[in-house]
Amino acid sequence: MENKKFRVSSNKLITSVLAFMCGFIGGMFLANGIIGIADNTVTCVVIGVLTAVIGAVLCIIFVKEDHLKILNDGFEITRGRKVTKYPFSAFMGSNVERHYLNGIYVGTSREIRIQEPSGKQRRINANNLSRNSFAELVTYLGQTRFTKSHDMNASAEYFKTGREFLIPDDRIIKANKKKMVIRASVTIALFVIALGMSGYYFVTKEDSAGFFTAFIFAWIGAFVLLFTEAIPAFIAYRKIRSIPDRIYVDEYSITIGDKTLSAGSILNILMVPASYDILTRDMIVINKSGEKTKYNFGKNDHENKVTYADYENLSNTIELWCIVNKINYMQILG
Repeated sequence: MENKKFRVSSNKLITSVLAFMCGFIGGMFLANGIIGIADNTVTCVVIGVLTAVIGAVLCIIFVKEDHLKILNDGFEITRGRKVTKYPFSAFMGSNVERHYLNGIYVGTSREIRIQEPSGKQRRINANNLSRNSFAELVTYLGQTRFTKSHDMNASAEYFKTGREFLIPDDRIIKANKKKMVIRASVTIALFVIALGMSGYYFVTKEDSAGFFTAFIFAWIGAFVLLFTEAIPAFIAYRKIRSIPDRIYVDEYSITIGDKTLSAGSILNILMVPASYDILTRDMIVINKSGEKTKYNFGKNDHENKVTYADYENLSNTIELWCIVNKINYMQILG
């Protein structure tokens, strides 16, 4: 893990592209005002390009990016020529947020939070990292602190007696099915209303402002509910059917449902953090043979109706078990 490096931000590229575009448009407007674009088209274009290039070059020179290096006793963040070293305890967590426009997914933002010596919390944009690289970075930062907070010898002894998690799978599946049915019913009802209003319009030619407003909102609401509520609830219900009824970990093996795997046969275990509510709580086990098995524990609803209530304890236990048995554990961060 020593000297593992991550280029966290790509501010130069983003700002340079924006500066180039704005510089070209600004240069064209400026040239048009001075010499006129109709009579001096080529000259105006040249001025626009020169302005765009100058703006992009200035961004490349002066805009600073964040690079993070993992060390044995902490991590370093480099911005320009400034290098700041932090202990692992300064890592305060991460945040992943999905963005939607009128119910349509438009992108995901990622950031990590660092505690400065002054006490101020620093937020670092990590959008340059891919989903897997971001998960790897957060796992390095969090796992090191997690390891330092546990006595590994005591933890190994702890697993000799075994840890069992009994999961009320039938109840959780039924709760997710009920949620799916309710959201689907409301969505269908809204579509029926929208279709009814459409038929009424074609028959009566109603064109009042109130009717037209209700008509538009009915269709918009129906599609918004379809993509933000009904479809996600259906996907969650399909995924939750893979929830196991029991997980048991002992010194050298893990039993998930009726399947037992030795620690030596497992390559990776990936889990969604318990605190995340934008993703369903997935657990992926990858064998050294390449076989991948996925389990789901519902989505964090803060009321524990459609998820496994003890998931946080389960994920912490499995993470510690992986560390003790030298298995690669990673967080799924979306």
